[in-house]
Amino acid sequence: MSMWYGNSYSSYDMPASSEHRIGMRRGRPTYGDILDAATDAVRVFEARGTRVCAVGGLACKLEGNIRTPNDVDLLVLDTTSTQEQIKQILVNANSKFYLIPARDPSATYKVLWYRTTLGIRVKVDLLQPGIMSIPDFSPDLIQYKRYLTHRIPVAPFGLVLLLKLQAWEQHQQSSEYRYHTKHYTDAQDINRLLPLAITAGITCDYLPSDFRREARRRIRSYVQSHPSSKEHWDKIKLRRSTETSTRAQGVTPSRTRTSRDPAHTTAAPRVDRSETSLNALTDGLSRLRIHQDRLRELDSTRTRAIRETANRVSSPHILRTPSF
Repeated sequence: MSMWYGNSYSSYDMPASSEHRIGMRRGRPTYGDILDAATDAVRVFEARGTRVCAVGGLACKLEGNIRTPNDVDLLVLDTTSTQEQIKQILVNANSKFYLIPARDPSATYKVLWYRTTLGIRVKVDLLQPGIMSIPDFSPDLIQYKRYLTHRIPVAPFGLVLLLKLQAWEQHQQSSEYRYHTKHYTDAQDINRLLPLAITAGITCDYLPSDFRREARRRIRSYVQSHPSSKEHWDKIKLRRSTETSTRAQGVTPSRTRTSRDPAHTTAAPRVDRSETSLNALTDGLSRLRIHQDRLRELDSTRTRAIRETANRVSSPHILRTPSF
C-alpha cells in the first residue's frame, strides 16, 4: 500500500487537475522559478534545433524592468507545428511540464504549466510568429541575457517593447475586467522600458512595414493617455517602408531637392493627413466598440437584477394563523 508523505506525490496516484490545484496553493512563483521554467523549455527546443526567445514580462525583466513577471512567455520560431504540438514537445521531453484543460469548457486547447522542485506552479505561454500579429524575424537578432546561472535568449528589444505596447492596447480595449485592468501594469512596464530602449539605441527596421505602421498608430494612442512619454517615443524612429528602402540603397533624402519639387512638396503632407485621419477613425471605432460592450454588459447585469427581484417578490409565502 503506497503512502503519501507530506509534499511528495511520487508514490501517490493523483489526478493532474487535483494535483495542480494543490500546487497552486503553495504560493506565487519567484523570479528564480520563472527562470527555471524558461531555462528548461529553452533547453528542450534548442536540443531539437528550434530557436526560441523570451518575450512579454520575462523579456522586459531581463532588459532591466523592475517588475517580476508572473509567468513565462516564449516565442518559438517554428511555423510548421501547431501550438498544441509544440506544447506536447515539452511535455514529452520533461516531466516537469504538464497540460491542464482551459477554464472555458468549449475550448479545444490546453494550458501549459511547469512544476518546480518545491511544487510551485509556473504558467508557460508558447507563442509563434503569425499568432496575435507577432511578426517573423531573423534568429540572428536573438540576444542572450544572463542572470546568475541562467542564460536566456531574448527577442530583439524593439520587438519586445512594441509587443508590450500591443498588449497594452488589447488589454485597454478588452471588455472583460480581468484583462482590462492589466493595461495599467502594461503602461508601467512601457514607461520603465522607454528610457532603457533609448539608451540601448534600439532599431526596428527589421520589422515588417505593416507592423511598424500599426506601432505608430498605437504610439499616438498611448501618448494621448500618457503625454509624458512623447519625448521618449519621438526618439524611437519607426521609419516608413519608402524611407527604409531609400536608406538601404545608400541614398540620403535631400531636403533641398524635396523643397524644389512642388509635386513632392504637396503629396507628402497629403499622405500623412490621410493616414492620420484613417488612424483617428480606427481609434474612434475601437473606443465605440468598447463602450458598446460595456453598455451591453451593464444592461445584462441590470436585467438579471430585475429578474431576481421579481422572483423574490413573486415567490409564495405561506402564512400560518397561530392557534390559541
